[in-house]
Amino acid sequence: MLSVRAIVLCCLLALCAVGAAFASAPADVPVDAPVGVVSGAPGQMPGYPFANRYKATVYGTPPDYRYTLPAATLDVVPEVRSIKIAERRVPELFWYCDAMEYSVMLQKREAPLIFIIAGTGARHNSSKVRFLQNLFYSAGYHTIGVSSPTHFNFIVSMSKHGLSGYVPYDVDDLHTLLGWIKSDVEASAKVSGYSITGYSLGALHAAFLAERDSREKRFNFEKVLLINPPVDLFNSALVFDSWLRPNGEGGGPQQAVTKFIERFSEFYQTNHLGRLDSEVLYRFFRSLDVSDEELKQIIGVGFRITASSMVFTSDACLDAGYIVPAGTKIPTNEPLLPYFIAASHVNFEQYFSEFLLPYIQTRDAGMTREGALAACSLLRLEGFLRNAANVRLIGNEDDPILSAREVAFLKDVFGGRGVLFPLGGHCGNLQYAPFAAKALELVRR
Repeated sequence: MLSVRAIVLCCLLALCAVGAAFASAPADVPVDAPVGVVSGAPGQMPGYPFANRYKATVYGTPPDYRYTLPAATLDVVPEVRSIKIAERRVPELFWYCDAMEYSVMLQKREAPLIFIIAGTGARHNSSKVRFLQNLFYSAGYHTIGVSSPTHFNFIVSMSKHGLSGYVPYDVDDLHTLLGWIKSDVEASAKVSGYSITGYSLGALHAAFLAERDSREKRFNFEKVLLINPPVDLFNSALVFDSWLRPNGEGGGPQQAVTKFIERFSEFYQTNHLGRLDSEVLYRFFRSLDVSDEELKQIIGVGFRITASSMVFTSDACLDAGYIVPAGTKIPTNEPLLPYFIAASHVNFEQYFSEFLLPYIQTRDAGMTREGALAACSLLRLEGFLRNAANVRLIGNEDDPILSAREVAFLKDVFGGRGVLFPLGGHCGNLQYAPFAAKALELVRR
């Protein structure tokens, strides 16, 4: 079991690695140039630097390869707004997050608005959401950052069922929330139209919201951009969990994370560094000698930490007795480590089979395991996605959460409306200049 120190430092390093402060990179690059040599000004920008999909996922985009955001955009601080549901029951433990928060960046004139849905466990102001908000704001959009339904603030303050991980429930909650935000924004700003995007799990949610809106016409989304979506939520979660199984290459995930932290401590002290910024982290990553197995374990640990938070929060909100004994009222000053340790032993398969599916079946007695899993897959939306001219895709062929069959599915379904870069892992090249420029093009054209 990971120590608290290891968990905190691992999370900190992973977050910093993929979402540190925005550094300079040529922005005016032709997005259709071949990957490997991308013309820039001045000179040329080389292709994305990590051919290893796991390094790409963990290391992200080096500073000199990132999309350049205008200084005027970076000077705009998103406004944090919140919505509180009257008379909602919130466990005493979560008194501080009884209101649903979201980030707002509004233009001073009439403009289109784009919703940005965060990935698994991420908040409305996470580094990736903030980058996408700045990216689209710089292109003239009002931008709204929305936390993932798997984030504890969403579960506590917004989830109708008090749990997360079942896409139909999560999409219902998101649809309600976006409607409330729409009314809030329209009271103070002129909106010429609506679009939506999301990355990773947020992209899957965006696809289901687009299909629903095609029937209900509440937003009439002009463009829908799916960034690095999983094709099947359950399959992707099983991939992450599989990376935490013991192996014969130097031990399990605890050893991988410990080695990672020790290497960073040694690097930091040896180089007499005064601050932790994106360039320092990139130098550190270039100095690492870690195997694919160790990188996969680090990624798996990050997912398990997120899943543990989701499991504990859902159990506490429902008083289901899964992690916390039923009827227990956890005071605000009680240490939570024992509960977190218990939750961290629960993989996604167990959470689905032992907690989520039984709950769904209490609401729908006819629901089968196969039916619940199918409801969380883009395969369910194949007919809609093939014919929805407003839905676009951008991702990477080497995304480790996608099988070869799933990559083929995305290419077949989206055709010319989809762009898959050869390198970038899972969201690793989100800030890579050609990737960001192409994302903008897919929304604006």
